[in-house]
Amino acid sequence: MAAVDTNDLSSAVRPPSVNLNRAYTAPSNMTVNGHFAAAGQNGAASFEHGVQVIDQDKEFNPDLAKYLQQTDVAHAGFHYHIISVFGSQSTGKSTLLNALFNTNFGVMSEAERKQTTRGIWLSKNKSTAADMADNILVMDVEGTDGRERGEDQDFERKSSLFALATSEVLMVNIWEHQVGLYQGANMGLLKTVFEVNLQLFLKDRKSTSRSLLYFVIRDFLGTTPLQNLRNTLMQDMARIWSSLSKPAGLEKSTIEDYFDFAFTALPHKLYQPEQFTKAVSQMATRFREGRRDAKRDALRDQFEAGVFLPEYHRRIPADGFSHYAAGIWDQIVSNKDLDLPTQQELLAQFRCDEIMREVMLAFDEAITPLETKQSEFTKAGLAQVLPDLGTTMKTARGSATKDFDTEAGRYHKAVYQRKRAELESKMDVRLKALFVGQLSAAHKKGVEDFTDAVTNAVKAGQKKGASYDFAEIVKQQKKAALQGFDSVAKASLLQGLPWSNYTQELTLYQKDLDKVSAQLRKDEMRRLATRVERWVRSKLNDSIGLEFSALGSGRPGSAAPEQGERPNEKQIWDRIWVLFAATVKEAEERFTDRAKSFDASPDEVAVGIWRLRRKSWGVLRSKIEEEMMEGNLLLKLRENFEDKFRYDQDGVPRIWRPTDDIEGIYTKARESTLELIPLLAKFRHSETGAPPPLDKWIGNAPPSAMAADEDDLTPIGGVDEDEGKSLEEESTILNDAKRQDLTIRFKKAADGIYVEAKRSAIGGITQVPLYFYLLLLVLGWNELIAVLRNPVYFLLLLMLGAGAYITFQLNLWGPIINMASAASAQAVEEGKKKLRDFLESTESGRQALAVPDQAYELRPSRSGKRTRANTGPYTDSSRKRHKLGEAGGKTKSRGEQIGACMKAVFNKWETGLDETTGEQVAKDAATVLAEGIYSDAHALLPRDGPGSPHHDEEIAMAADAGFTAEKGNLADYYVRKYRTALGFVFLTEHNLRLRATDEKPNYVEFNKTQAQMFPRGDVNVTSRWFSKWRAWGWFPDMKVNKDLNPALEDKFSEDLRARLIDQAIQYEDANRDCKQWKHYPAIARVFSPLVVV
Repeated sequence: MAAVDTNDLSSAVRPPSVNLNRAYTAPSNMTVNGHFAAAGQNGAASFEHGVQVIDQDKEFNPDLAKYLQQTDVAHAGFHYHIISVFGSQSTGKSTLLNALFNTNFGVMSEAERKQTTRGIWLSKNKSTAADMADNILVMDVEGTDGRERGEDQDFERKSSLFALATSEVLMVNIWEHQVGLYQGANMGLLKTVFEVNLQLFLKDRKSTSRSLLYFVIRDFLGTTPLQNLRNTLMQDMARIWSSLSKPAGLEKSTIEDYFDFAFTALPHKLYQPEQFTKAVSQMATRFREGRRDAKRDALRDQFEAGVFLPEYHRRIPADGFSHYAAGIWDQIVSNKDLDLPTQQELLAQFRCDEIMREVMLAFDEAITPLETKQSEFTKAGLAQVLPDLGTTMKTARGSATKDFDTEAGRYHKAVYQRKRAELESKMDVRLKALFVGQLSAAHKKGVEDFTDAVTNAVKAGQKKGASYDFAEIVKQQKKAALQGFDSVAKASLLQGLPWSNYTQELTLYQKDLDKVSAQLRKDEMRRLATRVERWVRSKLNDSIGLEFSALGSGRPGSAAPEQGERPNEKQIWDRIWVLFAATVKEAEERFTDRAKSFDASPDEVAVGIWRLRRKSWGVLRSKIEEEMMEGNLLLKLRENFEDKFRYDQDGVPRIWRPTDDIEGIYTKARESTLELIPLLAKFRHSETGAPPPLDKWIGNAPPSAMAADEDDLTPIGGVDEDEGKSLEEESTILNDAKRQDLTIRFKKAADGIYVEAKRSAIGGITQVPLYFYLLLLVLGWNELIAVLRNPVYFLLLLMLGAGAYITFQLNLWGPIINMASAASAQAVEEGKKKLRDFLESTESGRQALAVPDQAYELRPSRSGKRTRANTGPYTDSSRKRHKLGEAGGKTKSRGEQIGACMKAVFNKWETGLDETTGEQVAKDAATVLAEGIYSDAHALLPRDGPGSPHHDEEIAMAADAGFTAEKGNLADYYVRKYRTALGFVFLTEHNLRLRATDEKPNYVEFNKTQAQMFPRGDVNVTSRWFSKWRAWGWFPDMKVNKDLNPALEDKFSEDLRARLIDQAIQYEDANRDCKQWKHYPAIARVFSPLVVV
């Protein structure tokens, strides 16, 4: 026996070398007896004669797997059997196999004797005998002692080793007359088999695999009993076994420890064909699955027992047999030690990997779409829970594991279990990622739904107007959110897996819900604080407003109470502080009671109350500053002075007479009112003279207050150290400059009232001369007698006298005179309007007004609406003379003219003008108005009228700024110029106020006012205009002229402001009335530049 190498077995399962020039199932040069005619073709025809596993060049055929697939053996698992046949060349081995199994192996030609079977062929049993086992694979091994190989016994040894490693039954085909011979009885071949078996045993001592040596004695004559032939063969084999060199520990082993033996004799095929066929049929019944009976002798009933015992099977699954056989042959050809256990492990590893890949394909089909969806949702930032994720994962994992167990469970147990764990690990990694992603999506979606649910519930409670329990809402929604997360987690997990525990995720989810709940509660507390602050603001606006309205008034009918004592003016700050403290205390109670329903902590309530007090002080301070604005406070001081000057202690109006001490009363009332200015300048308690204890009342910030709680708070002097203001400064309402300015303005107003009172007293002393009454009696005696004698006149005189007396007693003469004046003015206006409409609607009237024929005109239609007279072009001359811009008459203010003009344009547009023509009519009317406004602006300025010598230069400036008549936007220039002029007036007034108090100009506020007056951003244009106007002497230079005429200041302060406010109010009234018109957007777009204030 040739020596065997003991190299590393890691390459045991490498694919055997393949001759690419050979046919599909066999080498192309094997055409013995013509039974390879189909070689090289695909399909079942290629395997008509079986498959050549090993060719004569010792190369393994990789198409063995295809043959097993073609014959449906690959899916048989362990339910298949392999038989190999040995024997000398030309002894009828292939003939025997064809007879037994109905195969189609090539047989020797009767005309010549030469080698027929080359290499090793394999074919499936094709016999239809019912007694035979299923899936029997028969290997026809090349015969020994052939002249083709001569003394080369290498293939004989390698084929024997291959057959022994793969086959359950080794059939030895010998002739009867060769029994007792060494070479003729294949004793040399059997010695090789025994040596190989010992070699295999050394590699696997844990399990002793047995094989059946089935001797088939051919051409049996019957002269020598079969028992004697058996004994001869057994003796020869025992002698060979004893001559073998056995490894340590196996010296006393016998051949029966490794092999079972069976013997069958067959008659001569040619001389006894019927007996041969019968014996073959009887022998075929032996090839079935059997079992060993320890009580029965091995020879007894040997022809009745099945030859396929369980211990003969190599336990190689059919789908892995081709790979296993390839690995075995590769080891044999490489002269390496054949280690069957290692080969089985390597086969198991190879097949388990293949099976794993196959089951993972089905697993991917189910899981990959879910992974893709989850990845897309994650990238898009969507919290989307995958439906039926748990069911899909469970089904995919269970199917993959089951399929793997079915296919791979037949292989080496240790390898199978290791690969099964690897498969589960691969699947679990992906399933865990899906599970974690599902929990993450459920987490995010649950938090969002929880937030929305709480917010919607709160809004619903607010809409109903009823009180709602915020803490109960949070508790219910939190319970629902936890249940929803738990249901998603339970539906997505796989029981029994370590990563299916979601306790940590649930805990994190609960923490996030608590965090969101705290934030929602904090937001709700903020909203509650805002509502309470609004309530405080409303209460303080009313109460503080009443206190300031009642300032210094003590007469009935004024702001003072009709009953009770008059409020002490010096205690106004005491009353305000008491009202403020009581209001805030009530607000704190409201806040605390409502916060309890939020399940707010004491620290949160403390922070809320601290913020409420600070915010409330800001509200009070704002209200006080509003009430003590320059205009409001001056008005209150004036009312206070008038109450004391014009009314007595009983609230009766004074009728001034020359004998009255007007100067004394004036001095007393003025000094009494002036005492209020320093009193109101500082928030002080009347008794102590100290500012309110804000630092103690507000207190320090609670320890739980965060920086975010102080971001929106206004610093308070004396409370916040970083503010740099003291409590004294915080409680100061009017600084010294404002007090001085207020004093000056009040004195001017009081002086005016005093002068009016003096004029009234002097005018009251004018007496009619006595002779005038005598003259009146003489000249009117006749008329007097006529009235007294006529009962009708006399009665009418009595009625007029009674009416005049009653009117005088009720003090109604003033309202009656005013009403009569207004009615007469309105009648005049209506008359003018009717006359104008009449003139415009008649031909003679238009001719009198010199209106061209092509101009648009208004005519009454039958339906009462106005229609246009013609559709001629709207020419430049007609635009200039169009009367829409003068609607309402020149006696109206500009605000009234704008409204009347818009209405006139609307009436004309409604007659059917197209969009372009109607808009042009509106622009032309606006141009006429703008020209009037332009004149008004110049009239307000200290310069000559529109005919000034700078008019041409001014038009050039307008063209430089982009305002040209050709473009049709000269009206915009007039409006812009008017805005600019008025803006300069306001800026001048602002600086006059600053200089009246000897303060430096506040250029920051100056620039802010300038930006508000010129919203279109034409700062460069307006700056150039200002420079030109100053150069022309239109405006005083504020930087040079420090002393301006006080009359000019009064003009700016009184006349201009009143005029502008009046125009703004009238324009807003007209604008509000026009919003219901169909063409309002287009009309408003044209007239909106005319709005000055």
